[in-house]
Amino acid sequence: MTKLEAWISKFLFSEDNSEKGLKNPQKVYDLLNIQPRGKIILISGTNGKGTTGEIITQLGLQKGLKVGTFSSPHLIRINERIKINGESISDDLFLNSLEAVKEAKGDIPLNFFQYLALAMMKIFNDENIDLWIIEIGIGGRLDPTNILNADLSIITNVQLDHEEILGKGIENIAKEKAGIIKENKKFIFGNSHVPNSLKKEIKIKNANSSFLKKDFEVKINKESILYLDKKNQFKFEDKQNIDSSSIAIAIKSFLSLGFKISENQIQKALDSFSIKGRCEVISEDPYILLDVCHNLSALEKLKKELLKKIEGKKTAAIFASSKNSYDLISPLKEIIDCWHFPRCKERRLMNPEQFLASVNNESIGSHGDSLEVTYKKIKNKNEFDAIIIYGSFYLVGEFLESNLV
Repeated sequence: MTKLEAWISKFLFSEDNSEKGLKNPQKVYDLLNIQPRGKIILISGTNGKGTTGEIITQLGLQKGLKVGTFSSPHLIRINERIKINGESISDDLFLNSLEAVKEAKGDIPLNFFQYLALAMMKIFNDENIDLWIIEIGIGGRLDPTNILNADLSIITNVQLDHEEILGKGIENIAKEKAGIIKENKKFIFGNSHVPNSLKKEIKIKNANSSFLKKDFEVKINKESILYLDKKNQFKFEDKQNIDSSSIAIAIKSFLSLGFKISENQIQKALDSFSIKGRCEVISEDPYILLDVCHNLSALEKLKKELLKKIEGKKTAAIFASSKNSYDLISPLKEIIDCWHFPRCKERRLMNPEQFLASVNNESIGSHGDSLEVTYKKIKNKNEFDAIIIYGSFYLVGEFLESNLV
């Protein structure tokens, strides 16, 4: 265990994680005397937050900006959550910021996420970050990062997920996410169909709003992609098959903050795009893909990708989740030949036996083995052309950390 991991285990995990609201984070934020000098973007949404944030990061780097990115969860090391110019921060920098938050807060209770958010803000402030790209965890209204007076708020999309926390139905979920919209500031929504609760918040906040497919869009053909808004037009190639909505939102966001960008800089940014665990192909022979999709809309994107890539291939899937996710298994049953449900190291994941009822008995390859044993069983059989490892961040993170490929 590293010094940073020991500190987090000792202090952060001993905090009262029932602590909610923005009152306490705001108090500690003020005590830390954080005064951001750069532009701040808050990104919420059911899917696409990480992809959108990474594209904006690369656009910022192409302009020579010092870019700070905050995201969650991490795959292998907690340092991944806080990056400067695309690189995870050092243990020493992280530890120093956590110590500063601990000293400033005194007896003020903070939960795990509030602690991390304030550490990130302290770092970005001290490092004179030009562009703060902040990914919201779940929802938005009560997320600790929402104490920041963002120059631009983004909601990539609103789908059904985390209803046990955000409330039942699209309108309740949209209302929670809309909590990040700031008064008289800019707001971007990644859809032209706007839930009523979101419309209401936009009106209350008098936000300067832009909507995908209404105020800006991307058009795709075989050779290139065309970005269009009322003032700009850019033509470029997407060599990595990045989500087109995320590309459109990222470019519009960058322009909305007053930055200028050229077609060449957009192309270089997209060519430099890299994000772990999002439809990530780590081998072509056999074809091995990792994806952290954990809701139905993300699964649909994965399914479309697989239908293009694994047609005619004999395919095995390794799946784990923190919830009984029949919905995440059923849509892929027609294209997966053999299912494997490992027992991962992370105990918050469900027991593998609970997924067995979701598939036919004859298609079950194994269950209950460690992830390493599961993968080696598939490889040693030497009968599969494709292996799909998907579901939980914990599953994908453990696979990457194990260096099995």
